[in-house]
Amino acid sequence: MLMVRWGTEKTTAEKMRHRAARALIVTAVLLSSASVATGLAAGQVQENQRFSIPAGPLNKALIAFGRQSGLQVTYLGAVAAGKSSNGFTGAATRQEALATVLAGTGLVYTFPNAKTVAITSSQPGGIDASVVGATVLKKIVIEGDGADGVVATDSSAATKSDTPIVEIPQTVNVVTRKEMDDRAVTDFNSAVAYTPGIRAIDYPGGQGMPDIYLRGFRANSQIANYRDGLRNGFNAYDGDIEMYGLERLDILKGPGSALFGQTAPGGLVNATTKRPTEDTLRQIDLEYGSNDRKQLGLDFSGPIDEQGAILYRMTGLYRDSDTQIDQSPDNSLYIAPALTFSPDDATSLTLLANYQKVEKGGAEQSLPMDNTIFDNGVRIPSSLYLGIPGVTEWNAKTASLGYEFSHEFDNGWTAKQSLRYTHADIDYTSGWIWDWPTALYDGHYARIGAQERPKTTDAVVLDTNIGGDVDIGPTEHKLLFGIDYGYYNGSESRTNSTNYITVDVLDPSYDASGLTFGSPWADETIIQHQLGVYAQDQIKVENWVLSLAGRYDWVEGEVEDHLSGSETSTDDRAFTGRVGLGYQFDNGVAPYVSYSTSFQPETGTDFNGDPFEPTTGAQWEAGVKYQPTAWNGVLSASVFQITQQNVTTADPVNIGYSIQEGEVRSRGFELEGKAELTDALSLLAGYSYTDARVTKDNDNASGVSKVGSRLSSVPYHQANLWLNYTFGESVLTGLTVGGGVRYVGSSMAPMDTTTGEQVKVSGYALLDASVSYDFGMAKPDLKGLKLTLSGTNLTDEKYFTPGFYSDTVFYGNRRTVKAALSYKW
Repeated sequence: MLMVRWGTEKTTAEKMRHRAARALIVTAVLLSSASVATGLAAGQVQENQRFSIPAGPLNKALIAFGRQSGLQVTYLGAVAAGKSSNGFTGAATRQEALATVLAGTGLVYTFPNAKTVAITSSQPGGIDASVVGATVLKKIVIEGDGADGVVATDSSAATKSDTPIVEIPQTVNVVTRKEMDDRAVTDFNSAVAYTPGIRAIDYPGGQGMPDIYLRGFRANSQIANYRDGLRNGFNAYDGDIEMYGLERLDILKGPGSALFGQTAPGGLVNATTKRPTEDTLRQIDLEYGSNDRKQLGLDFSGPIDEQGAILYRMTGLYRDSDTQIDQSPDNSLYIAPALTFSPDDATSLTLLANYQKVEKGGAEQSLPMDNTIFDNGVRIPSSLYLGIPGVTEWNAKTASLGYEFSHEFDNGWTAKQSLRYTHADIDYTSGWIWDWPTALYDGHYARIGAQERPKTTDAVVLDTNIGGDVDIGPTEHKLLFGIDYGYYNGSESRTNSTNYITVDVLDPSYDASGLTFGSPWADETIIQHQLGVYAQDQIKVENWVLSLAGRYDWVEGEVEDHLSGSETSTDDRAFTGRVGLGYQFDNGVAPYVSYSTSFQPETGTDFNGDPFEPTTGAQWEAGVKYQPTAWNGVLSASVFQITQQNVTTADPVNIGYSIQEGEVRSRGFELEGKAELTDALSLLAGYSYTDARVTKDNDNASGVSKVGSRLSSVPYHQANLWLNYTFGESVLTGLTVGGGVRYVGSSMAPMDTTTGEQVKVSGYALLDASVSYDFGMAKPDLKGLKLTLSGTNLTDEKYFTPGFYSDTVFYGNRRTVKAALSYKW
């Protein structure tokens, strides 16, 4: 990705000299190899391509050149300071275009290798060290980590390699760190709240990973949750997503199995964790807010040695907080150390560790519709806890250790390997209404039972690939070949209480002294191995981009039933792929069309005891993306249809069993725009329409078929708008204000399989805002000190989202406000 990194030189003169010396060493190395590398590069980049680089400040022209040429562009900030460019529009080689961009600036370029161009001063000896020491060192690097602003132009979520978003033949949405900070994001749901086509069910006081729907398809068991390009886990209750530890979220819409293996047909979400930085970072964050929320965050990073070959980062968080649900905490301890070792420019090894301890309430919180969205009895308060204090709870301890290794060979090809091992201990006892589906006993009493369900899991994920560029005649090929492996071992038992407690919902008190538990009704170990091989070719011919990807997977599963002593095995194999074609107009417009497939292993057996085959998914998508050359932004529009087959449905012959004759279809369109309209004003806007419903189904034992019914929790309409404005030189210098509205249309609760009825849950619109003040903008002595006030659902709208079962809902998140004080130095 095209990323601008700014190094802050505000330390001692000695550190400034070290930084200057390091910069000069790098420049000297580049210049010493220029005579050989320039000839090599020139031999590989002679083909003409289209450029549209606007006139203006030189640094912006170089950014545009880097984006359009696909080259890494490096230079010292001093060489471009105050200079302008006449730009260039037309067809030319990369060298010809760059020469025109630099005309009249007194600067020259060299190619240290075929992928990198270095911009330097034409004067002998380069730039004086004192100038460098007093100047910010700036690099423009085309390698996909985060964007400095709210606009991300590259992503690896769809291709496993850094690719301009306008060249990816599927919809990709990115939530950058800047966007999270602008909107004062606290959790995953709020992070994706302004992203079209994804719905995370609001579940205050709930436990486990977020319950998300992508283009209409539910993605549970973490099948759509990825971290640093690897599947995050295999159990939805292994942990939670701590947003403070992330750099960005990349959301791929539609099947991603062509490179990632078993995934949900609606897409996946890849979270990128914070990495060591070349520049020193020291930051402390303090928060206090609604529900007695108290949080301390620490983030420290920088070089360990003077040469900058070893970098570190330590991110930590401690939170002590209640929620709007009584007896349901939101406590978290998060520690994430990271270390990067780069012995040379071609090799990098990053070690990533993570420890997370989360405490939340264990109550299921599915509330009867009669006492929430309907006036059929007493209204249940939004704070009611449907658990048993001291008994029902969700405490998760998760630890992971892994690494990312990368090496670029002399020919420009790069080998990468990522590995992570994760261990989780889950102390989970859930609470639920005993006599469900009866709403309330005697008008205003709930009978609450409990289920003990402790779980221990271990997982290993490993991905290895190699990629590089090859030119064949008029075609440019960006190739990728890889193999990955996943292992999961999870042991869980479940034991129900033999009785219940009775709670008055209007005046709750809890007495668990007589509660007893019986014998386990489930005790099993699930083991899964997955091996996949994949290949990808991104082909460019003039303005055309053809993307081809294919993968073959072997998935072996085993379930050990410790109660019966039996074992059940599965052996699934699947080929998945993607083909996409796009055209890049010179003005930044890029239409495309694609077809992609997915597969997802299914648990259970049919009447004959044969294990179910994986469900399969296929998507057609067409759209257009626009990345303007005159201002920083990405706009996208897409239409899609996804069909999932092999869905289980009732066996019409053997009552009580299932067969795989069902089908689900989702179709719709999405619009998204993210733009930095000026240096002070940024905009986020989105809209999605999703029609997801059952298209094939058999009658169940009650004679009910789901054909034509809408998928639960999926609204037709979602829309959002957020504006952020930073005041310039005035009495309001340092003040930033932001505000937005998000709308979620009505959706359907799960169908009552006895009556065939499906209840509609009303939609809602929520207002959010954030105001921050950077004290250092007005008073240099207070540089680094920032105060932020933020709030969500400011009008305290009472809304509901569909529950896990028919005739149930969850309360939505009530109004929350918080104050955050941060200091960076």
